[in-house]
Amino acid sequence: MPGKITTGMEAELARQTVLHTAQAEAAALNTMYRETLGTFLSTPHAVPLPRAARAIYWLGRLRQWRAIDLNGGETLPSTNWLSLQLGVVEGLAGIHALALHKEQWSGPIRRQVYERDMALQIAMLLALDWRELAAFALESWFEADGELAGTHPISGMAGMIVNIAGEALGVPVPPTTFQKADAALAQTRERWRHDDSTFTAAVLQLAERRVRQCRHDSVAKLYDFDHPVEQAIPVELLMLMRLRGAKVIPPWLASHPVMQHPAAALVGAGAPAQSQRVTHFIERVTRLLPQYGGLSRALAQQVERLEAV
Repeated sequence: MPGKITTGMEAELARQTVLHTAQAEAAALNTMYRETLGTFLSTPHAVPLPRAARAIYWLGRLRQWRAIDLNGGETLPSTNWLSLQLGVVEGLAGIHALALHKEQWSGPIRRQVYERDMALQIAMLLALDWRELAAFALESWFEADGELAGTHPISGMAGMIVNIAGEALGVPVPPTTFQKADAALAQTRERWRHDDSTFTAAVLQLAERRVRQCRHDSVAKLYDFDHPVEQAIPVELLMLMRLRGAKVIPPWLASHPVMQHPAAALVGAGAPAQSQRVTHFIERVTRLLPQYGGLSRALAQQVERLEAV
């Protein structure tokens, strides 16, 4: 029918809207974050640690974005997998430092944003088959945090990811709550280990929900996928396939519009690589905050496990 908007067209329109907004934000913030991180690495006490952590987190996000969008925002660009991995580790380093400074994100809205970003990070780690790092993140950010776990359940997409990851990795996590509009999340949470036909129906509903949730956050509403990285890479779907032992995306899911980016794939990512700036950041933060050293041990364990395969 002439003029009919298909699911694929809707997904691409949403992606382009977020892309253009994010491009403007990235251009404005990139220099500032580089200067902030550079000052912290040379003179750690001159920059508050949470501020430096936000800088490397967002620089890592920018590196991931550039890794999957090398053609200047065109549809279906190529993917630089090594650069993507470097960006993921930088994001992990930054958000782990922020997780140790809960006072920086008190308040329900800010907490929801950080929980969403932490959950998406865990999903990305599992999508890359970095299970040891995912378990470390889950334990450090949710299970080990008595205050966070005891005061409120985790809701929405973050709750689904954390709950499924906790069940798969054997990590106790806070309870999850779903609103009426979150039926696809609740069904996936309950059925992700069921037979293929039941699982397929749940995941296809989740994919349809993703199309509606790829939007830039507003003052009035938070969306599941506010950033171009998660718009291009359906980390929650890849996480589910990885946890079910899939080696490739099955045809019934591969044909869906949300899976059309080349980075929407199950790849053998190999051991996590570290950029020079994240290596220096981890060293500096560990001196200031000895408990942060657990990240270095988790990275080493992940490398050891993958190299032994």
